[in-house]
Amino acid sequence: MSRQLKFLMLFLSLITLIYLPAAAAQEIVISEIGKLSLSGNDVIEVKPDSARGFNFSYFLFIPDSVDKNRQTYILIEPNNTGSASDDLEVHRQKALNLITSSYPNRIARKLNVPLLVPTFPRPRTNWQAYTHSLDRDTLEINEGQLKRLDLQLATMMDHAIELLRANGFKVHDKVFMHGFSASAKFCMRFTFLHPERVKAIAAGGVNGIPTLPVKERNGYTLPFPIGIADIDKFTGRPFDEEAVRQVPQYIYMGYLDRNDTLPSRDAWSEDEAYIISNATAETMMPDRWKICRDIYKEKLPRAQCVTYNGVAHGIKDEMLDDIVKFFAANSGDSYAAIGPHEYPFVEFRQIRQAHVNAIYTKGDSRLPEFVGKYLRERTYLIGIEEWMEGQDHRQLDDFYKNAGFSFRLCAEGHPDITITANNYGGNSSMGSGDFQAFYMKLDEDQQNALVPGVAYTLKPENKNDEYFWTVNDGVMLAVPMSYDDIVLEKLDNIRPPDIQIDADITSAVNFLQQLVSGIECNGKQIRFLLTAEPDEIAKVPKISFSGKGLSVKEILLIICNRASLDYRIEETTIYLENKK
Repeated sequence: MSRQLKFLMLFLSLITLIYLPAAAAQEIVISEIGKLSLSGNDVIEVKPDSARGFNFSYFLFIPDSVDKNRQTYILIEPNNTGSASDDLEVHRQKALNLITSSYPNRIARKLNVPLLVPTFPRPRTNWQAYTHSLDRDTLEINEGQLKRLDLQLATMMDHAIELLRANGFKVHDKVFMHGFSASAKFCMRFTFLHPERVKAIAAGGVNGIPTLPVKERNGYTLPFPIGIADIDKFTGRPFDEEAVRQVPQYIYMGYLDRNDTLPSRDAWSEDEAYIISNATAETMMPDRWKICRDIYKEKLPRAQCVTYNGVAHGIKDEMLDDIVKFFAANSGDSYAAIGPHEYPFVEFRQIRQAHVNAIYTKGDSRLPEFVGKYLRERTYLIGIEEWMEGQDHRQLDDFYKNAGFSFRLCAEGHPDITITANNYGGNSSMGSGDFQAFYMKLDEDQQNALVPGVAYTLKPENKNDEYFWTVNDGVMLAVPMSYDDIVLEKLDNIRPPDIQIDADITSAVNFLQQLVSGIECNGKQIRFLLTAEPDEIAKVPKISFSGKGLSVKEILLIICNRASLDYRIEETTIYLENKK
């Protein structure tokens, strides 16, 4: 063997070793605690165990970087599906995505800690119980599978700790907790109920109001979870203020965040919303958030409340780094605040004038795929130019609330169609300013009033001088004509001179064919075809009539009427056939 060949084989062997793939992560399903064959980055699904105290499964992710020789904490991320559904599999899949490919997975990998995500449902049939935020309605469920989800999570934690220890991991009894939006509320409320179980929490996008460590403010009693006035109803003991004060908390909001849940009756009851508005502030940012930050600063010395400039309702990479930094800094006995990342300041602005630059119909090639694919019949999109960079889709919500949704669809020679808030169907945006639009849903009568092929202008009926709609020149709504309508329009435009017919039905159809000789539609010849059975044709009386200025469409209708036939159009062929 030559030296060159030996060198080549050695080189290929080294390359193979360098690029040899690591053992594939496993997805393991278990129902009992025991020894597991782990390969690194495993995802374990633990089946429900009502006897142990949890009625739903949970996922456990174990990064391959977890050091068995060092004490570690479990990171808890409560699941947050984002919508209600009675299909448990919907929530399970969302939880699986959260633990395998979303931001909690990244936090766990950077911290080198196991990650636990429950699969708690958020039922549509009991929509008032916002389970994923652990609201009061949820805490007051006293029977069935949803009873006391906070206690079920605590039992899942115990189970996961026992499972990890059985497999050689050194795990603390206390846990890290992180959540965003609804799940942030879950983390904070869990911490107030069970401070002895929590080492540190990070909670983001908290809608401007974390649970307040006070019983009243401005003369208003603050029931849990707004405040702590009656927290003993759920703990069975007086509020443990000292234990909560010991928990390091990293509570963060984006300066541009306008995701206020106060108007949402699944998040807050009417009474709760009234108390929050009057005890703190009706406006979430910056008013309510500032008040709550001040209360936390006074009452909870280990709570760091951070406002991120240039951020709406979301988590950026640098924020994830801050979360990791906070947990790492507070994994010992002492408390340490961190220096959060500072983004450039972006002024919060509202859309005050929306310039309509397009009206989109189903099948419009200009529509982004994520919108066009799901656009339903009788639904249209009103596109606008404006987009406030750095802010999210809630800027469209705000504009709709401020400017209203009142228009007329107008076309000369046709009745106006009135559009009101009843036709509003939400909004859609790419978040980059390249596409943003409002859904306009027509009812059946409105849709039937739209004449296919006719161009309608959209005329706003603005009732507010500060927030208003403007329609750019040339923007029209034209409902596409069906293939049948296009063919019939062709026939309606062909108007031969004097018409004189005195013939049998076969000759009458041949006469129609002569009238459209050489006429094409979409590159195909228009033709007529008689499909009635011969014995039926023989029974048809002679077609006899005359007229001036009739179109081929009108002649077709007269012939069908005299012969008691129907017509059917397939592409460019008009079939005359027996009535069914």
